[in-house]
Amino acid sequence: MTYFSSEHFPFPMHSICIWQNGNVLQEEYFAPYQKDRMHRMFSITKAYTSLAIGALMAEGKLSLDDPIVKYYPEYTPEDAHPWLTQMTLRDMLSMRTCHKSTTYKINEKEHWVRSFFVTPPDHAPGKIFKYDTSSAHTMAALVKKLSGKGVLDYLREVYLDRIGFSAEAFVLTDPFGCEIGGSGMVAYPNDLLVTAKLLLSLYKGSYETDYPDLMGCADSIYDRAFWQRYAAYIQEAMRYHVSNRHDAKTLDEGQGYGYQFWMLRSGGIMMYGMGGQYMVIYPDADLIFITTADTQSVQGGTQYILDEIRRVALTLGAKEQTPAAILPNKQCVSAPITLLENKSGFRSFMLTESELILEGAEHTFHIPYALNRYVETKDPKYQQTLFTKGFPQADGSIYLHTQILDDYVGAIHFTIRDNLLYMRKVEESLFKEFNGFFTAAQ
Repeated sequence: MTYFSSEHFPFPMHSICIWQNGNVLQEEYFAPYQKDRMHRMFSITKAYTSLAIGALMAEGKLSLDDPIVKYYPEYTPEDAHPWLTQMTLRDMLSMRTCHKSTTYKINEKEHWVRSFFVTPPDHAPGKIFKYDTSSAHTMAALVKKLSGKGVLDYLREVYLDRIGFSAEAFVLTDPFGCEIGGSGMVAYPNDLLVTAKLLLSLYKGSYETDYPDLMGCADSIYDRAFWQRYAAYIQEAMRYHVSNRHDAKTLDEGQGYGYQFWMLRSGGIMMYGMGGQYMVIYPDADLIFITTADTQSVQGGTQYILDEIRRVALTLGAKEQTPAAILPNKQCVSAPITLLENKSGFRSFMLTESELILEGAEHTFHIPYALNRYVETKDPKYQQTLFTKGFPQADGSIYLHTQILDDYVGAIHFTIRDNLLYMRKVEESLFKEFNGFFTAAQ
């Protein structure tokens, strides 16, 4: 039976597999891709790096609250900024690093792992989501440093070999010989399926019954106590930790983020790889989707796949989520927050219950908002009409969405968490200063 249909997609699907309650409901491979051909999984690799970090934690070889510099004294500058030295593995797993972008793409001649430590930090870690592939790359290198094995080889020793994961799958390496832990995994779709079934079991706590052979012997390091610790990690990794609405390019990319896992509407939890590589789990419906595709030529094309997955999931028992109640805005302050010097020239910001105030050298922007409706204003510099609505987030931040609707059309995304402000403008010509992180002066 066909549940998932890609007939009208403006890009090629390569495979689809739907599994529920122990049964494969649909499995298709679309020419020229074939079942026996491996596929680049791109950022799904990040989730496997997270799985390996969790296993090392369950072994007692690291703590998520360890600062990453603890493991890399050879790369840490003597005068390292406190933002770098404060950054923990938990910050890295949840994409709350101190960097504004992937560090090894800034200077590709620099050693990719070393770049994570020598690139000047941009803001305090642990507060606001910003997608950073160098974070996963560095954690994959840490897996090798602590275990002596690459991500997949280490996980093979722990459990992949015993759940049917292929021996052929591998992770590409960077120019310096390190595994590309953020996007380099090449594997079969079935490798994702066997992993997803184990993750579902760990997440639901049924792993002892579902996978008795994995419990090991009393004298094994992978004993029952290990699996209890590992299951607790998986349950943490696969839940909401941080808001990512301000950084989202599509609807489902802004539903929240865990430890290298994405949250979806209707209770879905996702491993996400560029181009349509997905492992999506709906725990309450005991339901798994695996897809491979190439959406790269269609802007926002991944949403086609996620919309179809969601449609099918709802027919198979996934539950529509009740909209969260509007939360109080905990980020309001009664006095302006003075900012560190920045290229945009903003001197301070202040968030009240009804207004964001941005003071610049020549203009002060008063941006009114409400929590249940858009509020209109005219900006003083570009004389464009702005409409802004506020959305308090479950991680304690507040997200403001501003529509630009005048001679120019676009949007500005704001997120405020404690004394840190993030702005991202999506508009062709104006508002160029509304980009990046803005940090309170000490």
